[in-house]
Amino acid sequence: DMGANIQTYRECLGGHECRFGQRNFYHSAVIQGPTPLRATDIVVPDLRGGFSHLIAALAAEGESRVSGVDIIDRGYEKFLDKLQA
Repeated sequence: DMGANIQTYRECLGGHECRFGQRNFYHSAVIQGPTPLRATDIVVPDLRGGFSHLIAALAAEGESRVSGVDIIDRGYEKFLDKLQA
C-alpha cells in the first residue's frame, strides 16, 4: 500500500456515460491529495496498469521494487531510455 487516498466507482464520473458504464466494472476513480506516496514492492499486473504503477513508484518517497517490468518493456519501446532522458 503506497498510501494514496483513492475511491473507485462503477459509475461514470464527469457528466457523461462512457463505454464501461453498463458493464459494472470499477472504472472511475477520485484521488484526493496531496497524499505523499510511500515506496513498496510492486508487481506489474498488465501493460497499462503496470506503467501507472511504475509512474507511482517513481513519484514515491524511498525505493520501490518493481517486478514484471518486462511486460512494460514489450509494450513501450525504449521506455527506460525515455524515462532517463
